[in-house]
Amino acid sequence: MIAGINPIPSTNSEGNSLTSGASLGKNDFLKLLVAQLEHQDPLAPQEGQEFAAQLAQFSSLEQLTNINDNLEASQAFDLALSNSSMVNLIGKTVDAPGNKFELGKGETETLSFSIGEDASEVSIDIFNSAGANVASLSLGAQSAGQKEFVWPGTDSSGAPLPAGTYSFGVSAEDASGNFIEAGTFSAGVVTDILFEEGETFAIVNGQKVSVNEISKVSL
Repeated sequence: MIAGINPIPSTNSEGNSLTSGASLGKNDFLKLLVAQLEHQDPLAPQEGQEFAAQLAQFSSLEQLTNINDNLEASQAFDLALSNSSMVNLIGKTVDAPGNKFELGKGETETLSFSIGEDASEVSIDIFNSAGANVASLSLGAQSAGQKEFVWPGTDSSGAPLPAGTYSFGVSAEDASGNFIEAGTFSAGVVTDILFEEGETFAIVNGQKVSVNEISKVSL
């Protein structure tokens, strides 16, 4: 409380903005300052140095309030600009975390994956919609990072597989046979963009994917 002023009872009247639990804004601060001047003891008036200090506090409060307002406006503008640019993803082919894909008759499929460190052996297993393993492929040694492998759409014996929904898994190990973390990515066309609670999502293959998880964008 500012020195020299008696407490002002809280009310719900329009003229008093200080209510229980309310934060002190610059208008409230100014009201307190004016009230202090009105109710000061005329026999012991407030010293100029103390009054100047309180004015400096009010000026600082006003500047901080203006800075906060400007930051909020800037954040809102940046969010609107980011959302506008995300709309450009509609119709684009993207890679996002996932392992399902649609294989067309006689087509090949580019499988994307990543490994956390250099591996001495990397293998890919292909599964049909029923979960049965239809092909196992050895890629040999691979360096760390994101990789792509063009699968010809054939089973382990080289026979073409029918069109349909498939999935794949990647396993990797180092020279000592220790497991290495591997991630899979699924390609698909972005059909919609959703804005929910400050976050942006893309609809890819019917699934909602955070745009932060998209690792590749293609025409």
